Amino acid sequence: MAFRLVNGQDPPDADYVLDALLRHNYLPMQKKRREELPPIFSSMTFTPEVARKLAQTRARSGALGYDAVEYRVTRFTGISRPLSIPHPMPYAQLCLCLYENWHHLQGTTDSDVSRVRPQRHSDGRLVMMDYEMHIDEDCRSRELSFGKQYVVRTDIANFFPSIYSHAVPWAAVGFVEAKARRFENTWFNNLDKRLRCCKREETQGVAIGPATSSIVSELVLDCVDRVMHSRNYVFERFVDDYSAYCTTENEAREFVRELSEELAKYKLTLNAKKTQVRALPHAFAPTWTSQLANSCPTGQPVSRYQAIDYLNMAVSLAKEEPDESVLKFAFKALARQNLDSEAQRDTLPYLLELSFHQPGLLPLAGHLLASMPPNASAQYAQKFVSLAQENAKYRRSDGMCWALYYLNKYAIPIDTATAENVASSEDCLSLLLLYLSGTKNNQDLVHDFVGKIGKDRYDLDRYWILLYQLFRDGEIENPYPDEDAFPFLKDHNVTFVDETATIEDAPEETSVL
Repeated sequence: MAFRLVNGQDPPDADYVLDALLRHNYLPMQKKRREELPPIFSSMTFTPEVARKLAQTRARSGALGYDAVEYRVTRFTGISRPLSIPHPMPYAQLCLCLYENWHHLQGTTDSDVSRVRPQRHSDGRLVMMDYEMHIDEDCRSRELSFGKQYVVRTDIANFFPSIYSHAVPWAAVGFVEAKARRFENTWFNNLDKRLRCCKREETQGVAIGPATSSIVSELVLDCVDRVMHSRNYVFERFVDDYSAYCTTENEAREFVRELSEELAKYKLTLNAKKTQVRALPHAFAPTWTSQLANSCPTGQPVSRYQAIDYLNMAVSLAKEEPDESVLKFAFKALARQNLDSEAQRDTLPYLLELSFHQPGLLPLAGHLLASMPPNASAQYAQKFVSLAQENAKYRRSDGMCWALYYLNKYAIPIDTATAENVASSEDCLSLLLLYLSGTKNNQDLVHDFVGKIGKDRYDLDRYWILLYQLFRDGEIENPYPDEDAFPFLKDHNVTFVDETATIEDAPEETSVL
């Protein structure tokens, strides 16, 4: 297969892929501004050289596999979506397997159908999953829909948790060869094995978050895409979301039927509730985007009245369009303007009030705080405390972590009641941030929690980042006495906490449209 340029760049080679998977796309940071996690979490020191040596150290015996840290991000509905951070040992082995066999997998970069492909990014990442600018999406959709009468919108139900590890060899070399050689020591069977090892040797599902899963998912869906493309369907795909443009309603129905059949071969199913056939023409981009873009105040500077009026309009639109993107769009658009001091002062509390209901807005508070005078953050201390308590109640990882991150960053004490609520949530990264607050009472709470984890390997794996930090600081002994991963990582100065990183280090966005 010939590989074409992507965004004017050469396709990523194996060395770039390995570095990206380990240092830039290990932790769940696939949004453009890496909003999933506070910037204090990083895998930059987990280099390819370290991973190669780690993979050769004493690992877990038997066929148990490893478990992973769970990090729950909150959708606008209040329902959490679990992301995963695999244990570094099986993850290093998986990345090396992908690296060594990249020549078999490069086709994942070459799809004309997929809008999210593994490719080079300026910050070193391999996969970035933000939705594109609405104006670009609208223009491209109109180009694809030219001369068509219907559009199909559908997606795969529970996509990443439904990926069957044995289906990866089927996609890699075809059903016949994969099944005939299923007991042989081949690269595709080894990839299957490495995927399972990251997830307790289970065959169902892959981790949501690391770019390794994006490569695997593109490998499987590319096979489906090629079959559908060979049947002359005009369509595109954003991860697991399909849009097809058809001449007749019957053709649209046939697309859904045939796509379902092809996906079923890999044990995947369409989401019936999200499958729609609509007559053209219609607006491809939501109308709220143009309303917010055209209404954004541009005064020099923007006054508090302009800022608040704009945000009030955004809240009204968000009620009509139940999507957290509405409010994110509005705050990001406003943050790009020259706000006067009163507008800055009033915008942040507005954001924090809405964050109480939508924790996904909390990452945006950092940019507003950074633009304020020194010590101005102290007046918002109680709000961040309340946000930490509220999110601890519902065990929302993102809400707790971002609230605790701001409290730690601005040296605001975490009171005992809040610390106890966070500890009761049993959330790994929140407990780590509680430990990093540095106060003895909070650290004692974390130590008490760690002492109750026990010796079960899977239980330990679900807190491996917290345990590794305590081990690295000399606070506890190696919790895996029969494995060498932690001592090796410590000896090679690997850390997953970077207290020097700030929100301002995130990549810039070029436009809200």
